Amino acid sequence: MQFLYDNLTATVIALMTTLILLSIQSRATQNSVAEVSRNRMGELTQTFASWLERDIERMGENFEDGERAPFDNPVYTEGSGGTDITTQFTFYRDSTTSSGDEYRIATRYEVAQKGTRTVDGTSKPTYQLTRKKRRKEMGTGSWSSWSSVQGVSPSSLGYFQIDLLDKDASPVSNPNGNADQVHSVRVRFSVVSPFQNAQTFPRATHVGSVLLVRDQSDASVISVPENAKSCTGGNWKQLTDRTGKPFGCAAACKYIASGGSKGSDNCTGGKGRPW
Repeated sequence: MQFLYDNLTATVIALMTTLILLSIQSRATQNSVAEVSRNRMGELTQTFASWLERDIERMGENFEDGERAPFDNPVYTEGSGGTDITTQFTFYRDSTTSSGDEYRIATRYEVAQKGTRTVDGTSKPTYQLTRKKRRKEMGTGSWSSWSSVQGVSPSSLGYFQIDLLDKDASPVSNPNGNADQVHSVRVRFSVVSPFQNAQTFPRATHVGSVLLVRDQSDASVISVPENAKSCTGGNWKQLTDRTGKPFGCAAACKYIASGGSKGSDNCTGGKGRPW
């Protein structure tokens, strides 16, 4: 009898120890999954925010004073919880090629529902932003067709919203028709964690950024050299290439001014290349 009792006791202790170890292993696995999810969510958020800022900062690039507004009115729809979702936003910039041809570039963001995700026990829609571009040569009236997708956001956006603000940070009504009142662009979005468990916190990140609209009245932004002589005597410091990029040295200025036939386009003495 004593033998059976000892074996039963040992079995119970072994089972309890196994359950404890399994519980510890399960908690460790959950913590590991939650940590990976947080890290992935942070990477997606940072990458998307960085290219959004670089993209929108070019809005109105190379526009001249008095030109049309470098943006169309954002298009909104109501999302879950009453949050407005920007479903479409188009903005413009100008670009000059090495041959001197000028093009107007239109960039369009389109946001559509991609699926659903459970956040805090509630099923909520998630969205994805796609980016497209088209262009037309200045002086002509025809736009090219919209390109295929040239950039996408994570497919787990909780919301995406763009507002055009005045100097007091209040949204401007009909910004395309009141471009003189627009002072900055506010971009807000959230990214929901790609996978979740009981240990996942936070379940979503929220990002907001305010970018100043390019001042088109600054006529000194682009001042292209007329010839190589324009770059002498330190004058190259006040000049830029056709895109508005300043020169790093007199040699680079002379290279552009001469159409790439003299000097070098960089300041390290390397071989020149077409700008």
